[in-house]
Amino acid sequence: MFTIDVFGDLICPWCYIGGRRLKRAVDLAGGRTGAEFRIRHRAFELNPAMPPAGMDRRAYRSAKFGSWERSRQLDHGTVLAGRDDDVAFDYERIARTPNTRAGHRLIALAEHEAAAGAAMADRLFAAYFAEGQDIGDVAVLARLGEGEGLAPGVAERLDGPAPERAVREDEALAERLGLRGVPLFVVGERVFDGAVPVGQLVEALEQQAGPRRAGAEGGWAR
Repeated sequence: MFTIDVFGDLICPWCYIGGRRLKRAVDLAGGRTGAEFRIRHRAFELNPAMPPAGMDRRAYRSAKFGSWERSRQLDHGTVLAGRDDDVAFDYERIARTPNTRAGHRLIALAEHEAAAGAAMADRLFAAYFAEGQDIGDVAVLARLGEGEGLAPGVAERLDGPAPERAVREDEALAERLGLRGVPLFVVGERVFDGAVPVGQLVEALEQQAGPRRAGAEGGWAR
């Protein structure tokens, strides 16, 4: 089993695109080599100072990028980029930019309870970017988590110490690495910054799955 570390944030459209490209690459490389790959999501907050309830998206994006028109131009670019990767964006449905910390805790919970962190991350990306759901709302997260097969009581377990500790450890690692932007993928000894093409990821995965050296599983230990 080879581990691929993925640093990303749930409001990052390129993280959504990059994650889908990685999944395709894993399927292709696994089919060619017979190797098994584990995608491990690492928490990263682009807006750590975001209020817990989030902010009106138009107001936030207009302030960040100088105008609403500029924000819409950037959104359109991701819509076009996502088409070839089966990634749908419906920005008109998104009312708020959320605080993503609770969403990262849900991914950590899903990984701990069901080894399903990667699937949960993809579900949260779709819920936000395609469905316009408020993924900063714990009630929404609980419903999404239980819809993905987690046991009832997700909201209560999200408040437990383990998910928060996992998020803090990921963010401390990102700080030690000097990470300032996402997505970032760690495949063996190679690091990919940004939503790189599928072919580059397949090549790296196939190299990783070659003759195994001691300790060559890859990824960073949590």
